[in-house]
This record gives sequence, C-alpha cells and structure tokens, in this order.
Amino acid sequence: MQLYDFVCGLARSLRRQGLKVGVSESIDACQAISLVIDRGVEDILTAIRVTMVKDPSKYHLIEQVLEEVATGGGGAGEGESGEGGSGESEYLMQPMGMSKGSGKDQSSPSTQYVMYSPAESLHRRSLRPVDTHALKVGKRIIKRMRRRLAVLPGRRSSQSNKGELEFARTIRHSFRTFGEIMELRKSAKILSRARLAALIDISGSMDTYTDWLVRAMYLFSRFTRRVEVFVFSTRLRRITDLLSITDFDEIRRRLSSEVDLWGSGTRIGYSLRNFIDNYGNMLNRTWIAVIVSDGWDTGEPELLRLSMSELRQRVGRIIWLNPHTDKPNFRPLTIGMLTALPYIDILAGMSVLEDYSSFLRFFGKSIKPLKRGESLVRHQLERPAI
Repeated sequence: MQLYDFVCGLARSLRRQGLKVGVSESIDACQAISLVIDRGVEDILTAIRVTMVKDPSKYHLIEQVLEEVATGGGGAGEGESGEGGSGESEYLMQPMGMSKGSGKDQSSPSTQYVMYSPAESLHRRSLRPVDTHALKVGKRIIKRMRRRLAVLPGRRSSQSNKGELEFARTIRHSFRTFGEIMELRKSAKILSRARLAALIDISGSMDTYTDWLVRAMYLFSRFTRRVEVFVFSTRLRRITDLLSITDFDEIRRRLSSEVDLWGSGTRIGYSLRNFIDNYGNMLNRTWIAVIVSDGWDTGEPELLRLSMSELRQRVGRIIWLNPHTDKPNFRPLTIGMLTALPYIDILAGMSVLEDYSSFLRFFGKSIKPLKRGESLVRHQLERPAI
C-alpha cells in the first residue's frame, strides 16, 4: 500500500493548492509511477506531472507538494495522526533524494524534464495541390447543403395561409368570380439562405485529413455571401480574408505561409470560448455553425460544455463533421463528442462533401429546410451500419 498512500498524500496536497485531482488522476498516477519507479527521480516526476498536474503553469507546485508529503503533511488521511504513515512514503521519497522529515530536497542538482504538454506548438505546412474533381463535386453538394440548412428567406415566394396579403394576386383571382373577392391570396418567402460560421480543427489528430480540410475551407467560404471561416488547435485563427480570392493556388500558398497552427494540440472548448467572446456579437439565429473536428480535446470538458451551450443559444443550427462518423458502428465515445452531442443538430462524416449518397444519408433525402429545433443526431446514431 506504500504507492497508494504516497499518491493519496500527493492528491490531498494538490487539492489544497486548488488543483482538480480526483480518483481517475490518482489511479493514473499509481499506474504511471509503478512503471517508472526504478528509473529515478526524473521519470517519477514526469509521471506525476503528466497524470496529476496537466497545467504547465502549475508545475512549480510539485516541489512544494513533495516537501509537504515528505514532512508528513499530505501522507496521512483526514482525521489520522499520520503515525501509521511512517516509512510508507520513504520508499518513494528516497529515489528523489528526499526523506520523511527532511523537509527539502537533499540532492540539489537542477533537472529539466521533457514531457507531453497541451501547450501550443507552432507549425506551418506546405499544402499539396487540390483535387479539382473533388472540388467540383463539393460545390454541387454545398448548394444542396445550403438549401437543407436554410434559415433565411430568399426572393422566391410560395402560397401560404400565414403569409402576407398579396393585393395584386387577390384582385386577379377575383376576376373568376366577376370581381367579387371571395378569397384573400397570401404568400410567404421560401427559406433558401443562411449565414455560415465554420470552425475547422487543424490539430495533430486531424493531420491525416489535411487535403480534405483545405478543400472544406474553400467550399465553406463559397457557401453564401455572409461567411466566416476559422481554424483552431490550441487557439483560434480567423482565415476569412485568406479565402477571399478566387485563385485556389494562391489560397493554398496563403494557408501554407500564414497559418502556423497545423499539427498542434487541441483545445476545442477554449477555441469556442474565444470565438464567442470575440465574434459572438455578429451571431444570431440566422447563422449556422459548422464545426469540423474528431472530438479529441485536451482542454476542460466543462469549458466545452458551457461554450457549446452558449453557441446553441446564439445560432440557428450546429453541424458537427467528424471523420470517424463515416466508419461502421461509430459511437461518439470521446469526452469532447459526449460533451458536445446534446447541442448538435446534425452529426455527419466528412464524406458529405465528397459523396452525394453520403450527404443524403446524413442530411436526409428531403430538399426542404430542417424545421426549427429538428435534430437528426438520434436517427444517425441509431441507423444500422452499412
């Protein structure tokens, strides 16, 4: 029980420092430390930092907490005197040059540690030429998608009992009854437009789909007259201006030279929060939000939940394109997808921009706009695998 007592003492001390260290973090720490216990102080501290202190800005607390555990401050349980803990932490403190009661590190050499970090890693990327055939197919599908997601009236009208009175049509119709107005003719504008905000994940987990992502950026920028396109990984970047020209080769060159977020970590909740804080004033129920991501998130799930909830209140519809949704028997089991799922109207695969039959499978065969509040997520998750 020496390892478990040591980790529990660390967890209690870290919680007193204001960190969120629960049962899952403690279990992960036990497993990680048990694998590296014979390798020395560097690997033990690395295991502790990666599993229990995931915020790089809080790494300095490790030394303080270890001193507390070494002196018995965190090794005993609540309400215990700590007498039974004598020697239990000694087994783990000796490899670090610390002993119970010493209160400080007895081996003074300073050591640097290399480990995983969710911090930003800046990368530019040389993008390959686009597949023009796939681009032509995508343009046709985008037109159908715009009609399916429409929330704004266009120029065309159709007869409707709840629409506005059309005086000219009413008079013309009265000629059939010798000028006697027997029926009022009304019409309403047909929904055919929408404003689009596309947020595209270009983190390391999406590297395999880089060519598709570049085509999607171009296609979304042509969705309608009012479009905003963003990319994100550990932070958010607006690229609408980079996509404003018609020459695709120039667009590819701009994305290669000016976007430095390729292959970095993923913080979906933080990026959405940044989007809402900086661009939320332009949003209303006439906007459609399209999020392209695999759902792997290294940020706080609660931040993602709050961001998705607020985005749900601001926009008309939320569409999430996940590359794994195209796979048979797909289930959204990642923390990011489980957190975001209640706020999504349509969860589709990335094949919807490449294959017309795939678009119909996810968005339905109807050509009419989705009704307000209508969600296709349940139907998509319950459909049999192909």
